[in-house]
Parts: sequence; C-alpha cells; structure tokens
Amino acid sequence: MDNISNLRHEQIISPWVTLVTHTITTPTHPQPRDFHSLKLADYVGVLAVTEDGRVPLVRQYRPALDRYTLELPSGLRETGESPVDTARRELVEETGFNISGELLPLGCMAPDTGRLENQLWGFYAGTVTRIADFIPEAEVELVLLDKAQFRESIVRGEFDHALHLAIVAHALVRGHFSFQPVSASAS
Repeated sequence: MDNISNLRHEQIISPWVTLVTHTITTPTHPQPRDFHSLKLADYVGVLAVTEDGRVPLVRQYRPALDRYTLELPSGLRETGESPVDTARRELVEETGFNISGELLPLGCMAPDTGRLENQLWGFYAGTVTRIADFIPEAEVELVLLDKAQFRESIVRGEFDHALHLAIVAHALVRGHFSFQPVSASAS
C-alpha cells in the first residue's frame, strides 16, 4: 500500500527474541499508532518416513504450554545456514536419522502474519535411515509411529502443533505423503 509510514524500533529481549515496535501512519489514520511484532529466527520442520514406513517424531516438554508435545523434527535456522541444511541438521540431532533419499521442499510459509516476522520452511524426506551409535539429545524422546498411528495422533489432538500440521498438509496436497501404508509389492 502506498503512503504508509512504518518506523521500526527494535529491542533485543534474548538471543532468540527481538521485540519490534512499528509506529504506523497512513492517509486514513495520520496519527501515529504503535503495533508490535516479534523478530525470531526462521523455523524449519521435516516430515520424514523411515524405510519401513514409520514417521519419526519427537516428544519434549514445552514450557510455553506447560506440557509434553509430539512434534516433527524441527528447529531454528542458524545465521548463515540454508533451510535445507537446517532440515538435515535437525533431523539428525533430534531423531538420529539421515536423509537417504530426496529432501523435497514444501514451501516457505508465514507462521503468524500479525505478530511474527519469521518464516516457516517445510520439507519432506521420503526415505530416512538410522545412524549407528546415535546418542539422543537430552530431554528429546524419539517416537516412531506407523502412518495409521500418526493419523490417529492428529485426529486425537496429540499431534497439535499448527505449524507442523501445515507441513503435513503441504506434503499431502503435493502428493508426497499419504497416510496409506506402502504395500510390500510397491516399487
């Protein structure tokens, strides 16, 4: 939109969060108004499937919700790191699985257009294999679900992370993922 003035002031809250105050004026509202957003690192998540058709997920305690959650392997993109590299790193760190097939980009999405300034990058890895001698991250539990169990965890609300549901939806609508098990005779 033309003739919008957006003066930004940034206040670093922590290494992970910056509070941004936007002082906005428009032709219809010439008096300055303040709006706030959070500047965060980009977020990257991976929907993966093991060679035997299971979906690796992680269970961990989330202080913001004060409960354990079931999530896709995911994390924050480090400075200078590509979204693809973040996806590979997070999958290995959280699950002990390497991508042995293709890593397909599912797109870049806006997590919350009214409050967050970061982006969500989603990926699909159709074949992942276990790393020998993997040592799991402290407080991150690997959970392997077959596709029917994964679907049921969504239906029951156990897998309820909205950003991760968006990644699953992208994989479904693009035809990369299905809740149907792969038959033994399929190639």
